[in-house]
Order: sequence, then structure tokens, then C-alpha cells
Amino acid sequence: MKYVIDPHTHTIACNHAFSTLEENIQCAKQRGIELLCYTEHGPRMPYAPPDWYYEGLSMIPSDKFSIPLIIGIEANILDEIGTLDSFDLPEKWFNFVIASMHKHTYQPFEACSNTDALLAVLDNANVDMLGHIDAPYFAVDYEPVIKKAAKSNTLIEFNNASVHGVRKGGIENMRQMAVFCKKYDCMVALSSDAHLCHNVGVFDDVLPILQEANFPQELIINTDVDKFFSFLRTNGKNV
Repeated sequence: MKYVIDPHTHTIACNHAFSTLEENIQCAKQRGIELLCYTEHGPRMPYAPPDWYYEGLSMIPSDKFSIPLIIGIEANILDEIGTLDSFDLPEKWFNFVIASMHKHTYQPFEACSNTDALLAVLDNANVDMLGHIDAPYFAVDYEPVIKKAAKSNTLIEFNNASVHGVRKGGIENMRQMAVFCKKYDCMVALSSDAHLCHNVGVFDDVLPILQEANFPQELIINTDVDKFFSFLRTNGKNV
């Protein structure tokens, strides 16, 4: 099966990545990616871009590159009531919204409130995908979260960087996620979470987890660009 969409990538704009947007696009095309999402970190991430940077994203001529580009954001979940650091940025600036917990920005009021935070985020109709909920340092009760994600048309991310990158140790969590996504017919997205252009479109480390679970191909969003656009339009995005 060919996977032609990478929904989660970063550039030097976030200060801890190493490639430009143009370099990411070039590598994506070489790897057979037909649609690339540019999802920079939200403003609360240390050394994130200033507010006016996100406003300027609308000036990127996404139809002028060698492959189509979706302008998005990886918003940071800030607390157990699901507050996102993108809340004061106009929704119209972004056509794809990932909501993620990061150790630098997520500070729950209580020790075991991670599940509550994700359930609250799923009440936000502007969120399209939950990012790397496999992270081993944030314990989550996956079943209620994935059940609600299926009902709210929110993607669950299977993040390649969680296998070989900074979140090593989440493979068993992804196995659990696959079981519940399959049980509740929840759509998932493979992503590179690339911080280097050569990782764009690479899903090799995470694919075996889904294959091991005999995961249905029809629940993987990456197989068809039109399917992805239809998903975004259902969520009210102007694409």
C-alpha cells in the first residue's frame, strides 16, 4: 500500500528542527508524497515563532510548490481542561490542527489528569488530530479517548518519531491504540513528525505496529488525497 500524505512536519522556524520548508517539500516529492502538511509548534513551545509568524502563513502560495501544501499547526495542550495555546489565534489561519502534549508546555493540575485533558480537547471542533498520545511519560486510558475521537471525527496519530526519536518507549502504547482504533472504527494517520527533511514521508518504524494488529487499510487516512480533503471539509476546514 502506498501512503501519500504526511500530516505532521516541522521546519527551522521552531528552532529545534533542521530543514527549511522548501527542503521538506523537495524530500516529500522524492519519496512519493502527494500532500504535505506544515504544522509548526504553537506559541507556548519554547523558542516557537512569534504570533505574527502564524499570521504570515496565509501568504505561503501553497499551490505554487511541486506538491500541494496544507498550512496547519501543532497546538500545545496546556492543562487538564483542554486549553490549547492556539486559542487566541484565528481559526481561519489553519486548515489542519493537531493537539499534542509536550513536557515543555503541558502542566496538569493533578497527576493523573491526562485522559481528562484529551477528552476535553475532543470537545474542540477545530481539532483534527491528537498528536503522539503514545508518549510513555503521559499515562492515558486509551479506550474512552479513542471512542470519543471516533465520534468527533478526530484522527489518532501513529507517529514514526515516537519509535526512533525523543519519545522512545511508546510502542506498547501504540499497540493498545491500534486495538481500540480498530474496535471503534477510528481513523488514524501515519506521520513522520519530521524535524529533518530526510525523515519526511517516512513511516517505516510505525507501520509494523499496525500490520501486527491486522489494522484495516480503510481506517488509514494517508492512502488518498481526496479522502483527506473530504475529512478536512467535514471538520469545517476551507480546503
